[in-house]
Amino acid sequence: MKQINYFLILMIAFVVMNSCHSKNKSEEISVIYMAQAGYQPEEIRKIADDFEKEFGIRVKIEFVKYDEQHKKIVKSAQTEIPNYDVFSLDLIWTAAFAEKKYCVDLTDQVKDLSEGIAPAIIDAFRYKGKIWAMPFLANFQLFFFNQKMIQKAGFTEAPKTLDEMVDQMKVMKAKKIVTYPYIDSWNQKEGLVCEFVWLTAAFGGETFNDLGKPIFNKGPGLHALEFMVMLLDEGLANPISLNCDEAMAKDIFINGQAAFTSNWTFQYALMNNPDVSKVYGNAKTGLLPVSKNCMGKYQHNTASVSGFQGLGIMNNSQHKEAAWKYIQFITSPKIQKSHLEEMPIWNSVQKDETVKKNDPIMDIKAKQIASVHHRPKVNNYTKISSIIQRYIHAALLKKITPSDALTKAVEEISTIQ
Repeated sequence: MKQINYFLILMIAFVVMNSCHSKNKSEEISVIYMAQAGYQPEEIRKIADDFEKEFGIRVKIEFVKYDEQHKKIVKSAQTEIPNYDVFSLDLIWTAAFAEKKYCVDLTDQVKDLSEGIAPAIIDAFRYKGKIWAMPFLANFQLFFFNQKMIQKAGFTEAPKTLDEMVDQMKVMKAKKIVTYPYIDSWNQKEGLVCEFVWLTAAFGGETFNDLGKPIFNKGPGLHALEFMVMLLDEGLANPISLNCDEAMAKDIFINGQAAFTSNWTFQYALMNNPDVSKVYGNAKTGLLPVSKNCMGKYQHNTASVSGFQGLGIMNNSQHKEAAWKYIQFITSPKIQKSHLEEMPIWNSVQKDETVKKNDPIMDIKAKQIASVHHRPKVNNYTKISSIIQRYIHAALLKKITPSDALTKAVEEISTIQ
């Protein structure tokens, strides 16, 4: 009997161990991430492959355009069995997603890791005292310019003000160096709001006040939109900008069809890749210029817009523990140090001497991120953004004056706040 009992015990142990091994081997998490600005799909996939090798947890990734993310995440949050376990959280969605309980409260997990991250980055995902995502991408816009075109036009350096940029572009156009010196992502999407935010800052103001109320219809906001319209009217900005997202604007620039553009940090690596860039060696990165009237207003005389992203866990995920393991791995200093395609979130990595050698523009990035401006963190942001996009785009199409467009936008926003 004892032999039989021992045999049964061994069999049961074997079955249990095999079951546990099979369960771990078959565990899979689903991730949604954007195929646009930020880390590129091949980079995200490579990191996921490394995670799979270390933890034995499979990672399924769906790459979508930025503007498709929100709808897909919301749909996943509202189903019993979600399509995703991990999602990229744009800082502008933090309030709404927290209020609707779409994502897991990560305060306890993140606070133990946050000492090495700038408070401004952590706070982007804080709402009502809780943290709803682990910071992942310290994204912001930089200034990209073609040094060869600048020199052909007779100038020695890139413009430091918007006024100087206009002067240089007029000379380039007159000398037929380039047909349209400026390109940007001005299609009727979220990217248009981002461009408007940094240009409003470049003229000395904010789009919303501290109470979350719109103030962009006068002063700096109006100057910003009038500036955009002027660039189109004078043939300085490529009219295709009205149909461009960030990726398209990048393509036009690295194909040598523009002298200047603003874009997210992802463009740096691509324009310096000789296999894809026709401006390799001539494309340079600098600080975004401001109006000459704003010189001295901001640190380093520049202004930009933030696009910080975090990684969150769906509240209805059935793989929360595995999801957090993945988030810890992909946001770790070790991984970010070996993937410098984007600005690392960790202070230690940013200041690392080896990193500075591998990323020649780390000091430029550090200066630019110190002067970023944010889109408002309000509960109904997607509706508000849609209104801003619609009216600004209409003004760029000359369907309405800049003043009337912004006034109507503020009035419409006020009805839903």
